[in-house]
Amino acid sequence: MRVLLLLRGSAGCGKSTWIKQNGLKPYALSADDIRLLCQSPVMQPDGTVGISQSNDKTVWKTLFNLLEIRMQKGEFTVIDATNSKTSEMNKYKQMCETYRYRMYCVDFTDVPIEEVKRRNANREELKRVPDEAIDKMYSRFKTQKIPSGIKVIKPNELDTIWTKLFDLSEYKRIHHIGDVHGCYTALKKYLDDNGGIKDDEFYIFCGDYVDRGIENADVVKYLISIKDKKNVLMLEGNHERLLWLWANDCTGKSKEFELVTKPQLEDAKIDKKDVRQLYRKFGQCAYYKYEENVYLVTHGGLSILPDNITFVATDQMIHGVGNYNDFEKIAETFSEKMPSNYYQIHGHRNTKQVPIRVNNRVFNLEGRVEFGGDLRCVQLDKNGMHEVAINNEMFKTPEMREEQSVTSSSVADVIIELRSNRYIKEKKFSNISSFNFTNKAFYDKVWDEQTTKARGLYLDTFKGKVAARAYDKFFNINERPETKFDMLQHKLQFPVTVYVKENGYLGIVSYDEYNDDLFIASKSTINSQFVEWLKEAIYNQITPENRGKMKQFAKDNNVSFVFENVDMKNDPHIIEYTQSKLYLLDIVYNQMDFAKYDYGTMCDIAYQFGLTPKEKAFEIANWQDFYDWYYDIHEEDYEYNGRKVEGFVIEDNIGYMTKLKLTYYNFWKFMRAISHEAIRNGYIKKTSALTTPIANEYYAWVRKLHDVEDIESVPSDICTLRRLFFKDKLEEL
Repeated sequence: MRVLLLLRGSAGCGKSTWIKQNGLKPYALSADDIRLLCQSPVMQPDGTVGISQSNDKTVWKTLFNLLEIRMQKGEFTVIDATNSKTSEMNKYKQMCETYRYRMYCVDFTDVPIEEVKRRNANREELKRVPDEAIDKMYSRFKTQKIPSGIKVIKPNELDTIWTKLFDLSEYKRIHHIGDVHGCYTALKKYLDDNGGIKDDEFYIFCGDYVDRGIENADVVKYLISIKDKKNVLMLEGNHERLLWLWANDCTGKSKEFELVTKPQLEDAKIDKKDVRQLYRKFGQCAYYKYEENVYLVTHGGLSILPDNITFVATDQMIHGVGNYNDFEKIAETFSEKMPSNYYQIHGHRNTKQVPIRVNNRVFNLEGRVEFGGDLRCVQLDKNGMHEVAINNEMFKTPEMREEQSVTSSSVADVIIELRSNRYIKEKKFSNISSFNFTNKAFYDKVWDEQTTKARGLYLDTFKGKVAARAYDKFFNINERPETKFDMLQHKLQFPVTVYVKENGYLGIVSYDEYNDDLFIASKSTINSQFVEWLKEAIYNQITPENRGKMKQFAKDNNVSFVFENVDMKNDPHIIEYTQSKLYLLDIVYNQMDFAKYDYGTMCDIAYQFGLTPKEKAFEIANWQDFYDWYYDIHEEDYEYNGRKVEGFVIEDNIGYMTKLKLTYYNFWKFMRAISHEAIRNGYIKKTSALTTPIANEYYAWVRKLHDVEDIESVPSDICTLRRLFFKDKLEEL
């Protein structure tokens, strides 16, 4: 928790011993320890060894840097130093104000100087200091005062600073209110249904008061109005940090807050001073007794209640122990390891959509209220614990298709917009131009309606119409904030369909009205090597009769055939196939707004033309099944129907699309880059990136290829290299 202990006293006064006796060593930052990291013990003029102070500028800079890292996480911290200077203590005080720490000074200065010198003489040689240094410190203690606002305690008063169990048994009822997320209507309904804030009842709000909902300003105004009530405790959630940044005129990294929450707060003319005062009221946990039972309430959830909860970092209380998806394991651990009269309540995470009562003694208050779910609450009274769920009807409806498409009055208007966008490049092929996002757009992640549209988009700039097109750009799971795995439970509309993602490159086939032929394109062009390979595949794998049928179909229906070209001869990728093959991914309408044939119709047409359609792998009915499937397929040895695949494309019930790459593919894609560098140079610069035994074995093997006499004969594709590696590895056995 946010507690800082400054030890103040001369060398030899007993600070380090006191730290050891009280089990505080894991939480201590010691100036002497950092000095020894900077420089080994040095020989003194009298022949003894000691700790050098010649690097103290670096030492103190390092100590304060480490302290700030710890404070950012809300770590309980002890500073083991003499702390004799008022200026240094003021610096600690300033940091405590910034990070909302309670600060104490443990005062050892009343130990008589004679006793300190005696102890110093009996210390191990390394830690002894000259008597004159002790004299100097004691004189400084007399003139350098402890700044006001820092509570001073004696070494034997340590017990007074710990977070204590408080008793709420006097209250008729305890209300635990879950993640509100800007849903004031649901919050008001719960409170109104229970008679508002009553003096004889206690109210614990579990954090995450803003973002994602549409009534953020109303929630903040309400919390400001009740912040000073003695029977109200508001815990800090992870979204509250954004409120603090805004109230201090800083910009956070949350797009949701900057584009949605912030304008709501500013439109409501909420005073930032009021928000700063509100934030200072936020607690880190509720640890209390009611009748004979003990209750722990945090935002994120802990696996146990430790003997001393002050030692638990605030960051763990806010975000919870372990990974985001570990809440079920945490609930199980708590029930197994804590006494039968101990209970836990938390919010923040619930990717599996478990009920409020996870087990007999753990309750989860995250109910997707901001997406039309429930505001979850737990009431505690003399008769036990009662679960309450208030359905929220005031929320944003998902507009997922809209994120991947644009609507425009005409293609001509779109052409003007695309040409004026510096993140989009145009290639002209007579009357037809391809529009594609630039590398800078990709690396800078400049994604908007235009840049996501400009992906395999071919426009007839003379006639003002779409000549051919593929998909709007869609993203990998965890690639964008909106595709973070924990956000997908709010975005995906079930059931979802999962398709195998083949490992080739994209090709587009439409109708060329200027030449009465097939229009064939790939990688934003119609005249590249990849296009020639695509044409070769089309002419080799599709009969002349079926090519004619495709041309007529594309003409009559104004559509594009979108293919994945797996070319093991000219362009092998990561996944090895026994033969090259074209896969029909979709039939897409030649219009600006993305639309395509349904899978069943697409397959029927594919079979008519002798084409192989993409493979439907799974249909998943609900989030729980999706969650289980997602983690199953990320096992290192996972195979789909007995073969390695690149990954999967996921499409939900209203057309929202995302994709994922599997572990095997990602590993060998990385090793491909390793191969090229090692063959070229005989080594790689960053061997630290090789984190597994197989990666190191492969690297050792591929390095040898640098020394072969005929370097031109060394294969460059990872499929061949991988095959040779495993062949050699097998022969060695």
